[in-house]
Amino acid sequence: MWCACSLLAKSLKPRKPPHLDHLVQGHRPVAAPRRVFSIKSTLRNKLRARRKQLDNRRRLSLDGSINHFLTEFIAEHRPNTIAAFWRFDGEPDLRPALAAAAQQGVQLALPVVMQSPAGPSLLFRQWSEASEMKNNRYGIPEPLNSPEIPLPDINLLLMPLVGWDEFGQRLGMGAGFYDRTLQPFSQSDLPIRVGVAYQLQKVPRLPREPWDIRLHMLLSETGWLSFTS
Repeated sequence: MWCACSLLAKSLKPRKPPHLDHLVQGHRPVAAPRRVFSIKSTLRNKLRARRKQLDNRRRLSLDGSINHFLTEFIAEHRPNTIAAFWRFDGEPDLRPALAAAAQQGVQLALPVVMQSPAGPSLLFRQWSEASEMKNNRYGIPEPLNSPEIPLPDINLLLMPLVGWDEFGQRLGMGAGFYDRTLQPFSQSDLPIRVGVAYQLQKVPRLPREPWDIRLHMLLSETGWLSFTS
Protein backbone atom coordinates (compact mmCIF):
# COMPACT_ATOMS: atom_id res chain seq x y z
CA MET A 1 0.00 0.00 0.00
CA TRP A 2 1.30 3.44 -0.84
CA CYS A 3 1.55 5.98 1.95
CA ALA A 4 0.26 9.14 0.26
CA CYS A 5 -2.29 9.74 3.01
CA SER A 6 0.29 10.10 5.79
CA LEU A 7 2.56 12.20 3.59
CA LEU A 8 -0.29 14.52 2.70
CA ALA A 9 -1.24 14.85 6.36
CA LYS A 10 2.29 16.10 7.05
CA SER A 11 2.21 18.43 4.04
CA LEU A 12 -0.71 20.40 5.44
CA LYS A 13 1.44 21.59 8.35
CA PRO A 14 3.67 24.68 7.93
CA ARG A 15 7.34 23.81 7.58
CA LYS A 16 10.70 25.18 6.56
CA PRO A 17 13.16 23.57 4.15
CA PRO A 18 15.61 21.40 6.11
CA HIS A 19 19.33 22.06 5.97
CA LEU A 20 20.55 19.08 3.97
CA ASP A 21 23.71 17.73 2.44
CA HIS A 22 23.65 18.00 -1.36
CA LEU A 23 24.36 14.29 -1.88
CA VAL A 24 21.33 12.15 -2.45
CA GLN A 25 21.37 8.76 -0.75
CA GLY A 26 20.56 5.97 -3.20
CA HIS A 27 20.39 2.21 -3.52
CA ARG A 28 23.67 1.74 -5.39
CA PRO A 29 27.07 3.40 -5.88
CA VAL A 30 27.46 6.44 -8.08
CA ALA A 31 28.96 5.47 -11.45
CA ALA A 32 31.78 7.31 -13.21
CA PRO A 33 30.50 10.69 -14.48
CA ARG A 34 31.41 10.22 -18.15
CA ARG A 35 29.91 6.75 -18.27
CA VAL A 36 26.73 7.95 -16.55
CA PHE A 37 26.37 10.83 -19.02
CA SER A 38 26.73 8.45 -21.96
CA ILE A 39 24.24 5.92 -20.58
CA LYS A 40 21.69 8.60 -19.74
CA SER A 41 22.02 10.25 -23.15
CA THR A 42 21.49 6.95 -24.96
CA LEU A 43 18.51 6.04 -22.81
CA ARG A 44 17.00 9.49 -23.17
CA ASN A 45 17.07 9.31 -26.98
CA LYS A 46 15.67 5.79 -27.00
CA LEU A 47 12.83 6.47 -24.56
CA ARG A 48 11.79 9.77 -26.15
CA ALA A 49 11.58 8.02 -29.52
CA ARG A 50 9.57 5.17 -27.99
CA ARG A 51 7.12 7.60 -26.40
CA LYS A 52 6.66 9.56 -29.62
CA GLN A 53 5.72 6.35 -31.45
CA LEU A 54 2.42 6.16 -29.56
CA ASP A 55 -0.47 6.76 -31.93
CA ASN A 56 -3.20 9.20 -30.94
CA ARG A 57 -5.74 6.53 -30.08
CA ARG A 58 -3.37 4.68 -27.76
CA ARG A 59 -2.13 7.91 -26.19
CA LEU A 60 -5.68 9.07 -25.44
CA SER A 61 -6.41 5.72 -23.80
CA LEU A 62 -3.28 5.84 -21.62
CA ASP A 63 -3.86 9.47 -20.66
CA GLY A 64 -7.47 8.64 -19.79
CA SER A 65 -6.31 5.98 -17.33
CA ILE A 66 -3.72 8.29 -15.76
CA ASN A 67 -6.28 11.07 -15.34
CA HIS A 68 -8.74 8.61 -13.81
CA PHE A 69 -6.27 7.50 -11.14
CA LEU A 70 -5.18 11.06 -10.45
CA THR A 71 -8.78 12.28 -10.11
CA GLU A 72 -9.54 9.47 -7.65
CA PHE A 73 -6.45 10.33 -5.63
CA ILE A 74 -7.36 14.01 -5.41
CA ALA A 75 -10.94 13.25 -4.41
CA GLU A 76 -9.79 10.87 -1.66
CA HIS A 77 -6.83 12.80 -0.21
CA ARG A 78 -7.86 16.40 -0.98
CA PRO A 79 -4.46 18.10 -1.28
CA ASN A 80 -4.56 21.86 -0.88
CA THR A 81 -2.03 22.64 -3.63
CA ILE A 82 -0.82 20.64 -6.61
CA ALA A 83 2.04 21.63 -8.89
CA ALA A 84 1.80 19.90 -12.25
CA PHE A 85 3.33 20.35 -15.71
CA TRP A 86 2.19 21.31 -19.19
CA ARG A 87 2.44 18.44 -21.64
CA PHE A 88 5.55 18.57 -23.85
CA ASP A 89 7.44 16.15 -26.10
CA GLY A 90 4.83 13.40 -25.82
CA GLU A 91 4.29 13.60 -22.05
CA PRO A 92 0.88 12.68 -20.57
CA ASP A 93 -1.78 15.39 -20.68
CA LEU A 94 -3.07 15.96 -17.13
CA ARG A 95 -5.48 18.79 -17.87
CA PRO A 96 -8.70 16.78 -17.40
CA ALA A 97 -7.72 15.76 -13.85
CA LEU A 98 -6.45 19.24 -13.06
CA ALA A 99 -9.70 20.80 -14.24
CA ALA A 100 -11.61 18.46 -11.92
CA ALA A 101 -9.26 19.37 -9.08
CA ALA A 102 -9.83 23.08 -9.63
CA GLN A 103 -13.59 22.53 -9.38
CA GLN A 104 -12.97 20.96 -5.95
CA GLY A 105 -11.09 24.05 -4.78
CA VAL A 106 -7.55 22.69 -5.17
CA GLN A 107 -4.96 25.39 -5.87
CA LEU A 108 -2.92 24.56 -8.98
CA ALA A 109 0.55 25.64 -10.05
CA LEU A 110 2.83 25.23 -13.06
CA PRO A 111 6.63 25.50 -13.23
CA VAL A 112 8.42 28.54 -14.60
CA VAL A 113 12.05 28.33 -15.73
CA MET A 114 14.29 30.83 -13.93
CA GLN A 115 17.96 31.74 -14.11
CA SER A 116 19.98 31.59 -10.89
CA PRO A 117 23.70 31.80 -9.99
CA ALA A 118 23.76 28.01 -9.64
CA GLY A 119 22.10 27.52 -13.03
CA PRO A 120 18.57 27.34 -14.39
CA SER A 121 15.95 26.23 -11.87
CA LEU A 122 12.19 26.33 -11.38
CA LEU A 123 9.69 28.33 -9.42
CA PHE A 124 5.98 27.62 -9.37
CA ARG A 125 3.22 30.07 -10.19
CA GLN A 126 -0.48 29.76 -9.56
CA TRP A 127 -2.34 28.53 -12.62
CA SER A 128 -5.92 28.20 -13.83
CA GLU A 129 -7.50 27.86 -17.26
CA ALA A 130 -7.97 31.64 -17.20
CA SER A 131 -4.29 32.42 -16.49
CA GLU A 132 -2.31 34.53 -18.93
CA MET A 133 0.37 32.30 -20.45
CA LYS A 134 3.62 32.82 -22.33
CA ASN A 135 5.85 30.24 -24.00
CA ASN A 136 9.32 29.85 -22.49
CA ARG A 137 12.45 29.30 -24.56
CA TYR A 138 11.50 25.63 -25.03
CA GLY A 139 8.04 26.50 -26.31
CA ILE A 140 6.31 25.36 -23.10
CA PRO A 141 3.49 27.62 -21.82
CA GLU A 142 4.10 29.20 -18.39
CA PRO A 143 1.89 31.43 -16.19
CA LEU A 144 3.00 34.99 -16.85
CA ASN A 145 1.97 37.19 -13.92
CA SER A 146 0.40 34.80 -11.44
CA PRO A 147 1.49 34.77 -7.78
CA GLU A 148 4.42 32.52 -6.91
CA ILE A 149 3.68 29.51 -4.71
CA PRO A 150 6.65 28.55 -2.49
CA LEU A 151 7.70 24.93 -2.77
CA PRO A 152 7.00 24.24 0.94
CA ASP A 153 3.35 25.17 0.32
CA ILE A 154 2.94 22.51 -2.37
CA ASN A 155 1.48 19.19 -1.19
CA LEU A 156 1.77 17.20 -4.40
CA LEU A 157 4.44 17.80 -7.05
CA LEU A 158 3.66 16.04 -10.34
CA MET A 159 6.88 15.75 -12.32
CA PRO A 160 7.44 14.91 -15.99
CA LEU A 161 10.17 12.44 -16.89
CA VAL A 162 11.73 10.54 -19.76
CA GLY A 163 12.52 7.30 -17.92
CA TRP A 164 12.07 5.66 -14.50
CA ASP A 165 13.03 2.49 -12.66
CA GLU A 166 11.70 0.46 -9.74
CA PHE A 167 14.07 2.18 -7.31
CA GLY A 168 12.43 5.59 -7.79
CA GLN A 169 15.17 7.00 -10.01
CA ARG A 170 13.99 9.54 -12.55
CA LEU A 171 15.56 10.37 -15.91
CA GLY A 172 14.66 13.88 -17.05
CA MET A 173 15.41 15.84 -20.19
CA GLY A 174 18.95 16.53 -19.03
CA ALA A 175 18.83 20.19 -17.96
CA GLY A 176 18.56 19.37 -14.25
CA PHE A 177 15.75 21.84 -13.48
CA TYR A 178 13.92 19.64 -10.99
CA ASP A 179 17.05 18.18 -9.39
CA ARG A 180 18.48 21.66 -8.81
CA THR A 181 15.20 23.05 -7.49
CA LEU A 182 14.58 20.13 -5.13
CA GLN A 183 18.07 19.82 -3.64
CA PRO A 184 17.05 21.46 -0.31
CA PHE A 185 14.24 18.87 -0.06
CA SER A 186 16.15 15.83 -1.28
CA GLN A 187 15.70 13.84 1.94
CA SER A 188 12.32 15.30 2.88
CA ASP A 189 8.95 13.57 2.53
CA LEU A 190 7.42 16.81 1.27
CA PRO A 191 6.40 17.94 -1.20
CA ILE A 192 5.39 14.47 -2.37
CA ARG A 193 7.41 13.92 -5.54
CA VAL A 194 5.33 12.01 -8.09
CA GLY A 195 6.69 11.07 -11.49
CA VAL A 196 4.01 10.83 -14.17
CA ALA A 197 4.83 8.58 -17.10
CA TYR A 198 3.83 5.61 -19.22
CA GLN A 199 4.84 2.04 -18.43
CA LEU A 200 6.78 1.95 -21.70
CA GLN A 201 9.21 4.45 -20.12
CA LYS A 202 10.28 2.02 -17.40
CA VAL A 203 13.83 0.62 -17.55
CA PRO A 204 15.41 -2.05 -15.33
CA ARG A 205 17.84 0.35 -13.67
CA LEU A 206 18.97 3.94 -14.15
CA PRO A 207 22.48 5.12 -13.27
CA ARG A 208 22.63 7.62 -10.42
CA GLU A 209 24.54 10.86 -10.00
CA PRO A 210 24.98 12.69 -6.66
CA TRP A 211 22.46 15.41 -7.50
CA ASP A 212 19.70 13.08 -8.73
CA ILE A 213 16.49 13.42 -6.71
CA ARG A 214 14.49 10.22 -6.20
CA LEU A 215 10.73 10.01 -6.56
CA HIS A 216 8.36 9.16 -3.73
CA MET A 217 5.78 7.75 -6.11
CA LEU A 218 5.06 7.00 -9.76
CA LEU A 219 1.73 7.39 -11.54
CA SER A 220 1.19 5.56 -14.82
CA GLU A 221 -1.73 4.08 -16.75
CA THR A 222 -1.65 1.06 -14.43
CA GLY A 223 -2.02 3.15 -11.26
CA TRP A 224 0.20 4.18 -8.36
CA LEU A 225 3.60 2.81 -7.36
CA SER A 226 5.29 3.86 -4.11
CA PHE A 227 9.04 4.00 -3.56
CA THR A 228 8.70 4.87 0.14
CA SER A 229 8.76 2.40 3.01
